[in-house]
Amino acid sequence: MGKLKRIPVITKKVAVAVMIAGFLLCSAIAFVGYQSFNKQFRKQYDSNIRSIAAAACECLNPDMFDDYLTLGSKDGEWDGINKILQDFVDKFELNLLYVSHVEGSDFTEITYFYNPVMKGGKWTEFPFLYSEHYEEPNYNKSAKRVFENGETIVRHTLKTRSGSHITAMTPVRNSSGQIVAVLGAQKSIQEYVDAGRKYMHRIIIVEILFAAIFFALFTFYFSHFLIKPLALITRETDHFASFGGQPSDRLLEIKNHDEIGILAHSVHQMEYDICKNMEEIKSMTAEKERISTELSVAAKIQSDMLPKDYPAFPDRKDFDLFATMTPAKEVGGDLYDYILLDPDHLMITVGDVSGKGVPAALFMGKCKVLIALYSLLGLQPKEILERANVQLCKGNESGLFVTVWLGIYTFSTGELKFANAGHPFPVLYQNNEYSFLKTKPNFVLGSMEYIPYEEHSITLNKNDRIFIYTDGVTEATDSDNQLFGDERLLEAMKKTEHLTAPETLTKVREAIDEFVGTAEQFDDITMLTFELK
Repeated sequence: MGKLKRIPVITKKVAVAVMIAGFLLCSAIAFVGYQSFNKQFRKQYDSNIRSIAAAACECLNPDMFDDYLTLGSKDGEWDGINKILQDFVDKFELNLLYVSHVEGSDFTEITYFYNPVMKGGKWTEFPFLYSEHYEEPNYNKSAKRVFENGETIVRHTLKTRSGSHITAMTPVRNSSGQIVAVLGAQKSIQEYVDAGRKYMHRIIIVEILFAAIFFALFTFYFSHFLIKPLALITRETDHFASFGGQPSDRLLEIKNHDEIGILAHSVHQMEYDICKNMEEIKSMTAEKERISTELSVAAKIQSDMLPKDYPAFPDRKDFDLFATMTPAKEVGGDLYDYILLDPDHLMITVGDVSGKGVPAALFMGKCKVLIALYSLLGLQPKEILERANVQLCKGNESGLFVTVWLGIYTFSTGELKFANAGHPFPVLYQNNEYSFLKTKPNFVLGSMEYIPYEEHSITLNKNDRIFIYTDGVTEATDSDNQLFGDERLLEAMKKTEHLTAPETLTKVREAIDEFVGTAEQFDDITMLTFELK
């Protein structure tokens, strides 16, 4: 034979006490005991049925009830909730459970949203949105108290045709706190009523002589071994909750070698663990706030590194220039810059560092400084990229790299010399047409030292313009994982022909946002437009 399951010690104590009590109980004291038992039963059943009703309410979506009443049809969510409510009926052995809207001055007009019933029972489930005129004073008064006062009502119904039962009626509130329905949970207590009647019939024969003995022994036993320890646990937990989570060692006074003793020591340990966890949470919260503050400062520093004034060069009326950078995180890895090297030469550049966050932002700052430095030395685009590449490769143990498009425009000749280090092709507006300025791209910066870079040139005339961007523009993704792409970019640019530089970037960003919708931005978005007037 298999090993018998161990009976808990506390169960043995209760069983012994009940057996002694049953033997000693007399008819006179039995009646008093029965009344006390009945009162406790009602209290326990009230608590249980309230808990069941409250738990069932948590499964509902009351915000849909108005739609159900308006449209007169249910959705897919209704079936799932109805199944959950049916599980409540089955697992808790309820007669039925209903969720209904009650109207009328006397609360007699009822419309049912849900009405699962006990399988194989005597109750019939009402269909979805079934309506009826129901006049029953106790029910109507209870419904009124639920809807008008927001009370949870427990009704005891005894000796009806359907038997004795207990019903909890609780208000159902939507997300705005408005009571939109009542949930009722009904459970049979017929078994208890029958058992009580038999109990009274049998116990009457017990001699009155043993009433006092039973009361004394039973009260002492439970008072000393059960009630007193539980009362101490209750007081200590209440003290812990009321006085700022300060534990005490009074629970260690409970010396029971049973489940109550285990519970007391577990609660004592839990109090200390909670205090410890609270301290850890405070520490983690402070650290999180510190990091958040530092990231905000880093974002401000990065933003201050990029030119933002418009017009960029107020004294120059022969061109229009503007750029923006929107990071995907607090700080980003994109860069842009423009420097009027002298009255006849303008340097413009846009770059995109691999990765995101603080490492990319630091690498971006280094790259921007190097490009600005070599540009001011009067070097050509290819030479600027070659020297910057050498410096970026040094000490780059993290393996970061950056794509860069850099151009230097000569106003006197209209020539734009440029070099491309693995960057997306810019959009060129020339001869009333938009197209990509495609050239053979060079290798990215920061990955391999001492590699040569090719340089190209085009001529820009009056009204020509060039739009430079990072891949965060064309790779912007909507909720269906579709890319914004090159074609949508060209279509967006065609709507900017007569706009200023800031208006052009705003128009393109609006097109991106409209395409992306509610999808999250996962990459930095940087745009620069240079327009000759």
